[in-house]
Amino acid sequence: MHINIMFQQSGAVLFVGLIMLLVMSLIAVTSMQGSTLELRMAGNTRDSLVALQTAEAALKAGEGLLDAGGLSLVNFDNNGIDALYDNTDDELWKSISWQDVNSRRYMAFNPSNVTTEPRFIIQHISETQVAPKLLVEGYGQGQAGQTIQLFRVTARGTGGSDNTEVFLQSLYGVDW
Repeated sequence: MHINIMFQQSGAVLFVGLIMLLVMSLIAVTSMQGSTLELRMAGNTRDSLVALQTAEAALKAGEGLLDAGGLSLVNFDNNGIDALYDNTDDELWKSISWQDVNSRRYMAFNPSNVTTEPRFIIQHISETQVAPKLLVEGYGQGQAGQTIQLFRVTARGTGGSDNTEVFLQSLYGVDW
């Protein structure tokens, strides 16, 4: 007696094929989600690095403004016009508006992938005497006993969106 195998299987291959298709679809969707997450992470990292570079450029511009010698202590006051402050609190950078005259734009560095120009402020902290081996830029190069003006330069840089902000600060000494 000869039995036809086609009648005995009746849909088992179809069922196994659908299960395999479902498993392959789940694997594909999971790998796409992982790729999307990695792409977003790479974009955010790039955005953070651009913000860091713009903040570094603004910080260097603030230090360069102090080195240029066009300023005097008369320019520094508590109202912060033109981003120059006198002996204010350590948390000033958190409370000012970084969009108006309270901070100074650094216009020489404006890449196309940055939404807002980098900005900086300069605070006069105090007057002190030169002491060798102190790690403040521009501070230990003078003669012992020489008077140095200490400044805090704070810079703000953004990336591709204003949601990515980087703030940098440096202490800078100038012999005026």
